[in-house]
Amino acid sequence: MKKLILLIALSFIIASSSYAEDIQEEAIDSLSTAKTFVEKGNYSKAIEEINYALAKINELTAEGLLQFIPEPPSGYTLDNKQSQGTGAGAAIAGNAGASANYSNQDGASINLNIAIGGMTGKMASLAAFGQMFAGLAASGDGSQSKQIRVHGYTGTEMYNSQQKNGTITFQIGAKTSVTIEGSNITSPDILKQLAKNIDFAGLEKNY
Repeated sequence: MKKLILLIALSFIIASSSYAEDIQEEAIDSLSTAKTFVEKGNYSKAIEEINYALAKINELTAEGLLQFIPEPPSGYTLDNKQSQGTGAGAAIAGNAGASANYSNQDGASINLNIAIGGMTGKMASLAAFGQMFAGLAASGDGSQSKQIRVHGYTGTEMYNSQQKNGTITFQIGAKTSVTIEGSNITSPDILKQLAKNIDFAGLEKNY
């Protein structure tokens, strides 16, 4: 049984490596084709090839983000994780992203999103800007917001005790944002617990 599991894991690693190499070759081929179009003066086609290469590079970036999806907090399971790269829309949607979904037996769920570049990569900064005006606030509808620190990084925590949902956002460097959203949670502490499992320093170093 152990040999079977090891064989499956090895096959997955080989397949993933081959997939990444294929994407790299596609990007390189498109850049080479773009160079040819530029030399011929066909700039519109060159732009098409460059955009395609950019999309492929973003796919590789997104694939690399999966290694930063953390293990679930205590009592939760990791249901799924995925990555996505973007092309021409990167200025708004971001260059790449990775997401994961966690849940527990009590019906609580947590969504994690890591975004690189574009407006989505700066969402945490926007949240912190809004929190400047809110301050350490608590309103009559049960919602409250405050700043927190995890591994030396400042985040903005928002939680509604009546609706039992909350969000924590972190800005990691200039281009990367991490957003953790929880539904049907009794406390925002579980979101912070998941945040503590994330390698923020690694994200900043690599992206």
